[in-house]
Amino acid sequence: MPRHVRTFISMAALFHLLACREEIPIETAALYARLDGIFVSDGYGYVVDLRGETREVYHLSADTCVFDKDSSASLQHILKPDHVFETVDGQSFAFGSAYEPHKTMFHRSAALPEACTTPMPNTPQGNYDAFVATFAAHYAFFELHGVDWLQQVSADRLKVTQSTTDEDLFALFSEMVAPLADSHVSIEAKINRRDFSFNPVTTSLSRGAIRRAAETDTSKKEVVLAALDDYWTQGVAETVLAGQGRETAGGKMQYGVIDGTIGYLNVLMLMGYSSEVLFPDTNSLDEAAEYHWINKILDEIMIVFAEAEVNAVIIDASLNFGGNDFMAREIAARFADKKRLAYTKAAIDGAGAPETAVYVGPTDRPSFDGPVYLMTTDSTVSAGEIMTMALRALPNVTHVGQPTNGSHSDVLHKALPNGWTLALSNEIYRDHTGTVWEGRGIVPDIRLNIFDETNLVAGHPVAVATLVAHIKSVLNKPQ
Repeated sequence: MPRHVRTFISMAALFHLLACREEIPIETAALYARLDGIFVSDGYGYVVDLRGETREVYHLSADTCVFDKDSSASLQHILKPDHVFETVDGQSFAFGSAYEPHKTMFHRSAALPEACTTPMPNTPQGNYDAFVATFAAHYAFFELHGVDWLQQVSADRLKVTQSTTDEDLFALFSEMVAPLADSHVSIEAKINRRDFSFNPVTTSLSRGAIRRAAETDTSKKEVVLAALDDYWTQGVAETVLAGQGRETAGGKMQYGVIDGTIGYLNVLMLMGYSSEVLFPDTNSLDEAAEYHWINKILDEIMIVFAEAEVNAVIIDASLNFGGNDFMAREIAARFADKKRLAYTKAAIDGAGAPETAVYVGPTDRPSFDGPVYLMTTDSTVSAGEIMTMALRALPNVTHVGQPTNGSHSDVLHKALPNGWTLALSNEIYRDHTGTVWEGRGIVPDIRLNIFDETNLVAGHPVAVATLVAHIKSVLNKPQ
C-alpha cells in the first residue's frame, strides 16, 4: 500500500492535519490550561511547547531538533481531550486512541531540550543532518535489512554542499533509504510546485504492475486499478461468490456462502466503514463511528453464516490495504474462544516505555467457533498483518497462502526543516509466541500460491477454490 491506508491513520500522521482557525472548544482550552508547560515524549521524538499561548511542535532526534511549522499551526486539532489521558499529578499524559491500549507517554520538562533552542536550519546541510539523525534515532530495522546507516551517512555526507539542489537532495535521500524494503518508509516533498514521493516497492503486485506498465506502455496506476477491479469484481464477486455475495462497508468487504457450507469474508481494508467512499479522507473519520459500524456489519455477517449453518469460515485478506488495529481485533474477536495474547508492541526509541500487551477475546455479539482459514499474501499489509497476528493466536485458525508483507510498526511521521515529510518504522511487534515477523512477513501454516508478478491477481479464484477443496476434505474426513 501506493502508501497503504494505515499510513494515513497512525497516531503520528495526525500531525499533518491542515490548520483551521475556528475557536478552540472550551474543553480543549481547559485541557491546555492544565497542561501549561513543555512536554517530551518517551520515544517517538516529539516535543510540544504549551506554555501560555504557545503551540509549538518539535521533532527531537538525539542532539538534532526540527521545528514543525505545519504541525504547530494545527496542534489544537491533534491534542484533543478524547486523545489525551492525564496523570493525577499533572506531570505526564498519555496520547493515543481510546480504542488502542498502546499510548505515547509525554512527560513534563522544565525547559525545551537544548537542541530545540536552535532548530536545524533550512539549508542543504541542515536538511541532510536532520534526515540522517531522524533515521539514526528512530528507525528500528537497519540490521534486519542489512543496512549500515553510519557507513552510508559517512559515504554520502560529502555529496551535500551549499549548492546542492532540492532535486539532487531528494534523489540522494531516496537512494539512501532504497535498501530498506519497508512499505512504512517514505519521503514526500514539494519542489518547485511539483510533488515528489519515494516509497520502496515491497509487493509482488507492485513489481508486476511496474513490469506490465512498461510492457504495455501504460501507467502503473492504470495497471493497478485494472488489477483491483479484476480482483474485486470478476474475481471475488463473480467467480468466488458466483454473484450471490454481498458487498458492504462502502465496498471494503464482501461476504457470502460458498457451496452452502463455507462462509467467506473478504476484507479489503480496515478503515472507513462509516463511509461509502472506498478511500475516504481519514482525517474525517470518527473512531466511535468506525467501531459502531464494524460491529454492526460483523453482526450481519455472522448471522448470515449462522443461518446458513456453515461448517467453516474463510477470512480472505489476500489484498488488504491496512487501516485501524482495533478494527482488525474486532474481526478476530468474532472467532475467539477466550481472552488470549495477540501481540506486544514497544517503541525502539523509548528509553523507559515498557512493551504493551494487546489481547483478543470473545464477544457476546454473534460469533463463530468453528474452523477458520485465513488467506494472506505479501499484499496483506500493516493492520492486515495485525489481524493476522490476532487470528493466529486462536487455536481454531489455520493460516493459508503466502507470507504477509512484514510491515507492522505504526508509521512514525517526521518533518525536515524544508517542510518535507518522512515516514519510518520505530516499533517492534511480537506475536503471541514472541516472534518478530517484521521485514520477512508472517509465514502461513499452509503454503498456497495466490498472487505472482506475472499473472498479478489472476490466480486468486483458483487459490480460493483449492482452499475450499482442502476444507471439504478435512470436514469430510472420518473422525
